[in-house]
Amino acid sequence: MVPIKNYKRIERMIILGVALSTGLTGCATQHYEQTQAGKLEGDLVVQWYKPNNFMFIPSEDHPLKFIRAGNGDVIQPDRMWTDGGSIPRQFWVFKNYSPWGYGPAFIVHDWLFHMQDCQLPGHDNYDLKAAATIMSEVMKTLLEDPQFDYGDKTSMYLMYKAVQTEPARKAWEDQDCKPVPETIERGLPDEVFHFSYY
Repeated sequence: MVPIKNYKRIERMIILGVALSTGLTGCATQHYEQTQAGKLEGDLVVQWYKPNNFMFIPSEDHPLKFIRAGNGDVIQPDRMWTDGGSIPRQFWVFKNYSPWGYGPAFIVHDWLFHMQDCQLPGHDNYDLKAAATIMSEVMKTLLEDPQFDYGDKTSMYLMYKAVQTEPARKAWEDQDCKPVPETIERGLPDEVFHFSYY
């Protein structure tokens, strides 16, 4: 038999869990409603180089691009190193927290960081918050597509918050530009993702 004081403790934990869940759901819903879906088109091609080291390679025929709804800004990633979503490994076991689940959103977000790190033309049009907002816009664009059977408002919101934390800010400001070779001698294409939204 469980002592009464333990029942009270369990009851408090359940109430706290429900309250946190309800608050999180409310914030996630509000964030989702305030985020504008854009237009996503093109192919997402990632080449394996070595374990946990991938290169995004723009398609010559159908390059991946995201067109923002608010200002018509076109974001078209170019060749760069990527790890998909920088989601800690321990979270991969949870539904909707795969480092490739929201692939196009992660690639667009990585491209904004790459632009910042390498001081590429147009980098000064974005800051850390804009990069997080754009990632959410791509996620919402995916979530609004009936063929995209993945994700939810909560994971979108939590990732939006995660990419604005202090470690993310330090990464944004470090300007650690990683050169990208024109060709990779070893390694074959491992995963090719195709998304065509017109």
